[in-house]
Amino acid sequence: MHKNSGVRQKGTFAGLKHKAAYLKSLGVNQVKLMPVYEFPEVSLPSAPSGSPLTQQEAAAHALDALPREQVIQKNFWGYGKGFYFAPKASYAFSDRPDVEFKDMIREFHVNGIEVILEFAFDESADIGMICECLNYWADEYHVDGFSLVGRDNLAGELARLPLFSTRKLICGWYPSERSDGNTGGKAQLLARSDDGFMNDARRLLKGDTGLLEAFAWRTRLNPSGYAQINYVTNHDGFTLMDLVSYNEKHNEANDEMGRDGSDSNFSWNCGKEGPSSKRLISQLRMRQRKNAYAMLLLSQGIPMLLAGDEFGNSQLGNNNPWCHDSELTWLDWSRSKSARELTGFVQQLISYRKGHPVLHQKAEPQCSDYLSSGYPDLSYHGERAWFGDLNSSHLHFGCMYSGSYVGEVGFLYIAWNFHWEEQQFALPILPESYSWFRVMDTFQTESFTPSGQQENLGTRRSFSVTPRTVVLLEGRKDESVKTLKKSYEKSQNDLAKSKRTSENHHGA
Repeated sequence: MHKNSGVRQKGTFAGLKHKAAYLKSLGVNQVKLMPVYEFPEVSLPSAPSGSPLTQQEAAAHALDALPREQVIQKNFWGYGKGFYFAPKASYAFSDRPDVEFKDMIREFHVNGIEVILEFAFDESADIGMICECLNYWADEYHVDGFSLVGRDNLAGELARLPLFSTRKLICGWYPSERSDGNTGGKAQLLARSDDGFMNDARRLLKGDTGLLEAFAWRTRLNPSGYAQINYVTNHDGFTLMDLVSYNEKHNEANDEMGRDGSDSNFSWNCGKEGPSSKRLISQLRMRQRKNAYAMLLLSQGIPMLLAGDEFGNSQLGNNNPWCHDSELTWLDWSRSKSARELTGFVQQLISYRKGHPVLHQKAEPQCSDYLSSGYPDLSYHGERAWFGDLNSSHLHFGCMYSGSYVGEVGFLYIAWNFHWEEQQFALPILPESYSWFRVMDTFQTESFTPSGQQENLGTRRSFSVTPRTVVLLEGRKDESVKTLKKSYEKSQNDLAKSKRTSENHHGA
């Protein structure tokens, strides 16, 4: 909708279609849309009997009792009873929302991007209607999957549907038998989405102690019965920019006297509430956002990003803007220098994740050397190698992945420093002719270093990491070691040859 969106059909399916190429360039391979079916944008109060008031009764009630904004609430998120079989007319630029929606789906598919639709069925929707509805959208519009909101009790039953042998299903919970694959459907097409990762990651990011063990578990969590979706921000709550800019929610514009929205945001404003032009605060906020993306994209679960976070979208501290259709909630697509820095970082990090299967393995790491390769698939380290102290009040630890468990050569070491002071990290001994190379450092403006320019740490046994920084090292074969070794061997051979020649001469 924003004037800087660069599209003519603002706020519509036709407009969104033009962002498919951008999402592809970012590395996104799936989009999840909040309700796009027809739903009422106002909700009316109820009579004492519990039945909804008519428009006339609501107006009279407003004059006699409550402020009008408390009587007729705008609803732009679509949660509540809806008309589940029809694309929303106001989201269409043309007078054929069905055709426009199909065109949008087709454009996403051409760009290799799947489309997941979110459905919030109310309690009046029985399982038969829900099944009929989901099948309809899959057959008629060729959507790739569905995210179910508010009806997790139906998750097990829905997972058994033939539909989910070819389409994806996201729920907030699955029954326990789901873990061994006995609920039906295909495990790789089912996913769980909850706030667990978000809450632990946010608290650790801001510097809360006692969370290392929980976060280490979150980063390796990869259930066998369904996929685990991780996120640091969602549409419900702070944007990533607001997460590092506000200590408290600022929902005054919602006209609900500050009673709406969560009070448990686990946020930190980095020294000043709201926007700041101070260089040190701006740099810290940038680094914290990069750290958040690193936490998300260097974990085993499926990462979900909130649109606009990658270029610094803010809602001015409003963590529940469900009733706003204004610049408060429209994405500002303008590209400032700082926005380009963060977008570029996210693009590189997504690409790095895709290029390294060790970061998204098919099975959860076991933290053991079950291949007898000399290195476990995943190990933890602190100020001493192989001794990651996750139970203490520390705010830093290192983890190392061995690539041999996914057919890769080499190692990845992630140094997580959430402390406000510099910390030391111990490095395990690598195989002969291997060295450590610094690939990513969130403290740096250019956080990813191009190959050939990366700092060579050699066989160093430890290194330091700056405050509130995530560093990524690669342990790989070092050609310079081979060259030095050959040079050393040649010098030794020459020395021995010279010595023999000298001895023969004197003997003669």
